[in-house]
Amino acid sequence: MSGKLNLLKSITGAAAMLCALQSAQAETITVEGVYASRVDLPADVELVLIERFRGDLGQDLELDLTERLGDVYIRGEPYFDLITPYVLQGAVVEIEGNDGTVSTRPLVPDAQLRGTVRSEVIDRKVDPKIERECIKRNAEDKCIERREVRIECRELSVRVDPRLLLTSANGQQLYSQTESRVAAERYCADHDDVPSELDLENDLINTLASEIRRDLAPDQSRRDIRVMESRKDLRKEDRRAFRNAVRLTDGDVHSACDGFEALEGANPDHVSVLFNIGLCHESSGELEAALDYYARALVADPGRDYPTDGMRRVRSRMRAEENLAARAAL
Repeated sequence: MSGKLNLLKSITGAAAMLCALQSAQAETITVEGVYASRVDLPADVELVLIERFRGDLGQDLELDLTERLGDVYIRGEPYFDLITPYVLQGAVVEIEGNDGTVSTRPLVPDAQLRGTVRSEVIDRKVDPKIERECIKRNAEDKCIERREVRIECRELSVRVDPRLLLTSANGQQLYSQTESRVAAERYCADHDDVPSELDLENDLINTLASEIRRDLAPDQSRRDIRVMESRKDLRKEDRRAFRNAVRLTDGDVHSACDGFEALEGANPDHVSVLFNIGLCHESSGELEAALDYYARALVADPGRDYPTDGMRRVRSRMRAEENLAARAAL
């Protein structure tokens, strides 16, 4: 009997592993595009002066943020030109007149980013950890008496307070960041590991710099979006064709998309069919069509995350294209 039980456990375990592997290799369609920044800056903000940040963590954020913003490339072109106050000193722009004469004027950045970043560190005693330890065992080495042990614990917390401001050349406020961040770690006397104040500060600065980068600059990225695989309410005679189309996404996206589109006529209100067609349009850059199909999928099954997320992605890309077009027109 025990042999059969072990065999059953092995089969069950293998099935679970297979399911996990299949889930990890779920069918997806790749989408690549430019997604809008969270804040729509004026189209003419290209040359940005980054002042020296003040405060005990000011230089850390300044360096991290300068590196991130300087690494923003959209379709092979740098999105910002960053300069420092030192470079700006004495810098001029040459202007050629209609008569061929050349004049100069001081270089004026399109925007100026300045700020202060301060930190506060608190190491305080917190509620102890309660554990039970054995104080008496019987002849079979089984614990027969225990007692509670109180282990002293502390918490190290770091708070970072940024005060950042981006202004235009004429002094108009374009962006600000004043949200405090806090990181904390609990540690107890039964372990030698003590959290590092520096590590907590670095994590907060990295997170803050990453968020500001997404606030101010678009993101060109490649994403693998999972197709919807539910065949519930799909016509019985179409289920095999739908399943085959889903499988084709693994190596022949064009044929997979043809398969989904062929199912629309007989299943015009099926959420999986509509979403997958929308995803095909999104992948090929047909954003208006993608938005239409995602909206129809949401009507077919209100509240679904898949079409809602799809509409959010497409709208972000459409906004990014509008912003890039405005820049190119300058």
